[in-house]
Amino acid sequence: MISGAYLKKNSFLHRFDPRIKLFFLLLLSIYFFLPLSCVKYYVIIAFVFLTAIFAVGFKEIIKPIKAIFPLLLMITIFTPPFYPGGKVYMMVFDYPFITDKGLYEAFYLIARFSGLTFLFYLFLKTTKIEDLTLSLRFFRLPYKAALIISLTFRYLPYAATIYENTRDAHKMRLTRYSESVSKWNFPLRFKKLLSVLASVLIQSVKSIPTLAMVLETRGIGRTNTPGKIRKMDGIKKLWRELILSFFVILIIVYYIFL
Repeated sequence: MISGAYLKKNSFLHRFDPRIKLFFLLLLSIYFFLPLSCVKYYVIIAFVFLTAIFAVGFKEIIKPIKAIFPLLLMITIFTPPFYPGGKVYMMVFDYPFITDKGLYEAFYLIARFSGLTFLFYLFLKTTKIEDLTLSLRFFRLPYKAALIISLTFRYLPYAATIYENTRDAHKMRLTRYSESVSKWNFPLRFKKLLSVLASVLIQSVKSIPTLAMVLETRGIGRTNTPGKIRKMDGIKKLWRELILSFFVILIIVYYIFL
């Protein structure tokens, strides 16, 4: 329950105040939902990508790309046929299968999805879960809601670890006499996946008492006010970061309406 996505480093983004990072996460997330041009999306994505290289390293920022690559590939393949208008690049049975409008919409969706993925991945890699909880509490989010969010971010990597360990354990049971499964044999592969998921479900159910104890120690179910192990620094000490943030916000707003 104490595993998380935080990567321990000493970059400038790690040292940045988590309350300001949380504010920028919300601001840039809203940015990717605004009806802007595709070019403006990719400029911000390039900026976030370069920032991530200096903060967590190139190998780390490639991981979310590998994770969402199948979905991005599906968007690239299946989006263009639904937009037959515009200049036609490819015809299939007299139907405009690929057009400039369809490609634009595909890259538009890819920009939004990959941009949001980079933002949240970078935020979680450079922010401790306890700092996230304190930041949410600083913005007056109810204690139970902040606790649920922090436990969610902790439990997802834990569940992913259970799945990987269970899959490796199933592979270790195979011998050289075991029947090999073709990657195109979808029914048998699905059957094996169900057996792995069944084991993951059993392990997850076994962890419920531990999770219940964690919630109890955090104050869930009690009537007294929950305490804090530590408090965050006051805003007065963060004037440099606040001034820098103000200028960054001005640049983003100017860029949106440029």
